[in-house]
Amino acid sequence: MARAQGAAIPEGLMREGSMLKGSMLLVAAFLANTLQSAFSRAVGSGMDALMFTWLTFLFALILLVPVLMARRGRDLPTDALPLHLLRGGTGMGGFLLFMTAAKLVNLVNANVLLNTTPLFIPLLAWLVLKQHIPRNLWIALAVGFAGMVIVVKPNASVLDQPGDLLGLAAGLVCAVEFLTVKELNRSESPLTQLWYFLTIGTVISSIAMVGHFHAISLGQGLLVLASAACLLSFQVLLIKAYRFADPSSIGAFQYSSVIFAGLIGWIWFQQIPTLSVVLGTLFICLGGVLSIVRQAPATP
Repeated sequence: MARAQGAAIPEGLMREGSMLKGSMLLVAAFLANTLQSAFSRAVGSGMDALMFTWLTFLFALILLVPVLMARRGRDLPTDALPLHLLRGGTGMGGFLLFMTAAKLVNLVNANVLLNTTPLFIPLLAWLVLKQHIPRNLWIALAVGFAGMVIVVKPNASVLDQPGDLLGLAAGLVCAVEFLTVKELNRSESPLTQLWYFLTIGTVISSIAMVGHFHAISLGQGLLVLASAACLLSFQVLLIKAYRFADPSSIGAFQYSSVIFAGLIGWIWFQQIPTLSVVLGTLFICLGGVLSIVRQAPATP
C-alpha cells in the first residue's frame, strides 16, 4: 500500500540518508584533496612546492573574497585570533609538506602518509592534553604505525630521499591543525575559519617567498588555479559532510584518497605502487579506521 502523503520518515531512514550524504561529500572532499597533490606534481620542476603553496593560498583567498563581500564582511570579526594563527600556520605548513612530498615520491606514498593524521591525533591528545588512551586504541595505533614503518622503511638512505618523511610530517602537522579546528568549531563559523586560514597561510607563505618570486607559464598558472579551487572545495565539502554525520561515523571514508591517488598516479604519471607500499597502506588504513572507531563517542 502506498505511503500516505505527509507521513513522517522513520528516524532510522533519516539517519541512514544523512550518513550516505555525509559519506559521499567526504569522499568528494578527499578527491579534491588528492587532486591538489597531482597538480603539484604536474607543474614540474619549473615551480617548487613553496611557490605552488603560496599561489594556491593566494588564488583561493581571491576566490573567497567575493563571497565575504556579498555577506558584507560579517564573518570577519573573531575573538579567537591565537587559535586562528595556530590553525593557519599548521595548515599552511602541512600543505607545503604534502605538496613537497607529492613532488618527491609517488602519489600513493604521499597520500597514505598524510592519512596517518587519525593516528597522531590521540597521541597528541595523550601527550599534550594528558588524555587517557584505552588499550584497544593503543592496538589500533600500533597497527597503523606498523604500516607506516613498512611504507617509509626507515634506514640511513631515507635521509637522502626524504619524500616519505615529509609526507609523514604532513600527517603530524595536520593532526595539530585538526585539534585546533575542533576547538575553533565551538565559536567560529566555517567562513570565518576559512578566511583566517587562507589569509594567515597567504601572509606566511608570502614572507617565505621573498627573493624567490619568478614568472610562471600559462599552463602552470591554470594548474595552480585548479589547485586553489580544490582547496576551497575540500574545505566546503568537509564542512558540509560533517553537518550530515559525525566525523567519527564517516571519518574512515577519508581513506578513499588512497584509491584516488593510486588511480591518478597510474593513469596520469604511470606510477605503480610496490608490494610493500600496498601492504603498508593496508595496515595504515586499518589502524586509522580502528582509531576513528575507538574514539567514537558512546551511543546513549
